[in-house]
Amino acid sequence: MQVRAVVAAVCLSSLSAAAFAQSSQGVRMPYERGFWGHAGLSFGRSELRASCPGTGGCDDQDQTFRLFGGGRFNNTFGGEVGVMNFGKFDRGGGRTDGWGLDFAVTAGVPIGKNSSIFGKAGVLYARTEVDGTAAGLQTGKERGWGPRFGIGGQIGLTENWAVRADLDRFRLPLRGGKEDLDTLTLGAQYTFR
Repeated sequence: MQVRAVVAAVCLSSLSAAAFAQSSQGVRMPYERGFWGHAGLSFGRSELRASCPGTGGCDDQDQTFRLFGGGRFNNTFGGEVGVMNFGKFDRGGGRTDGWGLDFAVTAGVPIGKNSSIFGKAGVLYARTEVDGTAAGLQTGKERGWGPRFGIGGQIGLTENWAVRADLDRFRLPLRGGKEDLDTLTLGAQYTFR
């Protein structure tokens, strides 16, 4: 997992450096004219990539949602914060669930007025709770920080509204260690111009 995280960070850094070198606009801050803010809501599938305890069976997929907001400093770089529910996973005769708050730096390539493809890298603060009866399943609440990264794209429907798709990986704290959570979401984004 750490090798993949390093490779993703290097790729995102390379994309960011190349895009920054090509960007003709200067960086704008939120208080300056020309800063583009956005907000949105996405729904989709989540998959917990934790090992399954020996008894009780496992259902490692559920629905997830994420409320997000952020902005673009120029045509290439931006930032985003999101609040999400991971879903509920039946594991080991009990349930695993949680929520998180994530912070990401985005770097992308604009395609037209309100469309783009982008990469994301950042951190997640998560709270999880595990209960169950299977032998070897560590139960209880856990909270902590972990990395998050992903890719996404949006297609502008108007100058302000866009349909957005995201594929993300989050590293969640669970009792006894950290596990990966993958999400694929589709949602709507409104850009304030």
